[in-house]
Amino acid sequence: METKITNKVINTKGFSLIELMIVVAIIGLLAAIGIPQYAKFQAKARQSESKGHLTSIYTAELSFKGEWNGFSSNLLAIGVAASGSSLRYTAGFAGSACGLGGRSVGAPAEATGNTQLHLSTVSPVNIWYTNAITYNTAVTFAGFVCTDLVFTAYAAGDPKNTPGTANSIPDQWTIDQEKLISQIAVGL
Repeated sequence: METKITNKVINTKGFSLIELMIVVAIIGLLAAIGIPQYAKFQAKARQSESKGHLTSIYTAELSFKGEWNGFSSNLLAIGVAASGSSLRYTAGFAGSACGLGGRSVGAPAEATGNTQLHLSTVSPVNIWYTNAITYNTAVTFAGFVCTDLVFTAYAAGDPKNTPGTANSIPDQWTIDQEKLISQIAVGL
């Protein structure tokens, strides 16, 4: 008697529905954790713009003081300007000029119209922080002024990628003559 053994070939190609659902659930979980962390990382990287503005003001102020024996709130006179596109921060001093007294004769005049970086490289359509920054308009930096001996410069803006959002508090930074950079308000 002859026995015939048949081999069944089982199809092992592809994924089962359960395996596919497990993979989709894992990807969803990783995205739920990763996307908010990535957004925080981007916001922190954008804050370097404010620190860059403030550091350039600090460097220019030290150079100006070395030459004219005092600080100035006239950013044009000390050689500070914003560059780039899609800027999110404006920086500078209050609208009033520095108090004069100990500066050398011949020092550039104070000019209240040149006390802030007005984001002039950003088009009116791309205003990033509507409550704090209006295209080419001074921001109220009350209390952040300079004298011949001390200064505190200020930067305000939105590090989040939320153009046109009416946020209640801008991200705010300061720097002084000691190069102390401080975040005085976290943007909401």
